[in-house]
Amino acid sequence: MNPSKNRTRYPIYILLATVSVIAVSIRCLGRDIITADFENCLNLWHLDMLHAGPGIDALLAYTGDYPMPYAFIIWLLGKLPIPFLYSWKLFNVLFDFALAVTAGKVVKQLKPGHPYSFVLGFCITLLLPNVILNSGFWGQCDCVYTTFLLAAFYFWLRKKYPAVMLMLGIAFSFKLQSIFFMPFLLIAYWLERKFSILQFLLIPVTMFVMNIPAILAGYSPMITFTKYIGLTTECPWLYYYYPNIWFFYQIRPYYRFGTSPILLTVVVLLIFVLLLVKKKVRLNQENALPILLWTAYTCAFFLPAMHERYGYFMELLAVIMAIVNIRSLWIPLIMIACTLPKYLFAVGIGENPLSIQMAEAFGNSVLYVVYTCVLWSQLFQRNEHRHLLKSEKEGKAYAEI
Repeated sequence: MNPSKNRTRYPIYILLATVSVIAVSIRCLGRDIITADFENCLNLWHLDMLHAGPGIDALLAYTGDYPMPYAFIIWLLGKLPIPFLYSWKLFNVLFDFALAVTAGKVVKQLKPGHPYSFVLGFCITLLLPNVILNSGFWGQCDCVYTTFLLAAFYFWLRKKYPAVMLMLGIAFSFKLQSIFFMPFLLIAYWLERKFSILQFLLIPVTMFVMNIPAILAGYSPMITFTKYIGLTTECPWLYYYYPNIWFFYQIRPYYRFGTSPILLTVVVLLIFVLLLVKKKVRLNQENALPILLWTAYTCAFFLPAMHERYGYFMELLAVIMAIVNIRSLWIPLIMIACTLPKYLFAVGIGENPLSIQMAEAFGNSVLYVVYTCVLWSQLFQRNEHRHLLKSEKEGKAYAEI
């Protein structure tokens, strides 16, 4: 073993350990915060199953709208000899670390020549304010499905397509918002055809496996998919606190106008696909991340009834893109600034009046339009074969965004 190589690793290990301790310490400050979501939803679901008995059939008492794998985890965490508030937040904080590791691996894959690429991805992810507040303070679980979405992207970069489908199946088992990844995957399949369409079947198969505890408890096997029915119509309005275009039409009821935004989202994505085909753009490690960010961002920006937390995945992608190329730092800074006031309000820090909400929606709308123009210009208008990113393997930094 090379002693000099070990000496260069020691500072990295010390940095990783230091940041980990700091990250845990900050999250511990929010351990006793009880939000409305926890009090009115998570804790009630936990108590319903706790009072139903000790066996796995207690899952039949679950009344929540989260998929059944979440119910199973809530049931398990309720058996630990610590208050459920702490066990739930601890579960999500552990996934913060899984998310940070995955982010570090994605950065390293995109910047293989940089000795600190993994460290940057890991440390910055752990210390992001939205990541800290989401799990340690708010007690939300967006880090869970986002970890598997990011893992799916990592395996796509490595051309391990069965693993991509497996990760997506797990992500879908936890959150319907995993649909944000699907436009990118469908585009990748259409443009490249590097994997069989039959591999998509691994997604529902994985979802079924993830729901086996619920099936053993007495649910129908169809609970794997029926749990999602009605989720899209739970919210009464087009605008549901994510600062997208529907803020400006927030009094419009979902039941009357909900179909039009969905169709609009599909049309915008189809136009993008047609331009990709027309200009003969090829997906690769250089342009995949900006395209994934844009397609996911488009879903959150145009789809109705988006919660404030549904920008979590895009915000992380934008941060990773900024780590790989510092010149894109403006994207995550604005993106996170447009949702951070809502996080603070949710955990009881500050207010989120209508004036602030308007500023959030306006800033996010401008960012979406500007990013769309920049990305589309790079992909379609300058040079049909010019990539948004230059290859790290060639030792070059990002050329554009």
